[in-house]
Amino acid sequence: MKHRFLIHELNHTTLLVDISEIGLPAELLPTEGKLQSVPSLRFQGWQAAQQYLRGKGAGEQALIGAESELKRAGMAALTII
Repeated sequence: MKHRFLIHELNHTTLLVDISEIGLPAELLPTEGKLQSVPSLRFQGWQAAQQYLRGKGAGEQALIGAESELKRAGMAALTII
């Protein structure tokens, strides 16, 4: 299964937002958007979040890229195929 996460650094914690279930839209979306709930997980730091993502099948290169983006921008996107 393909997993997609948005990753945010928030006050010394790491927030993973699992957007895997959203997928691509099969319809035209209204201009005001479409509300969808998605699961999120909060970890004490990036190391704990990495362990979770490894368990989902994330490779080391993908994690290194996500960590680099987190350091640069405070957020990243990660897709696990």
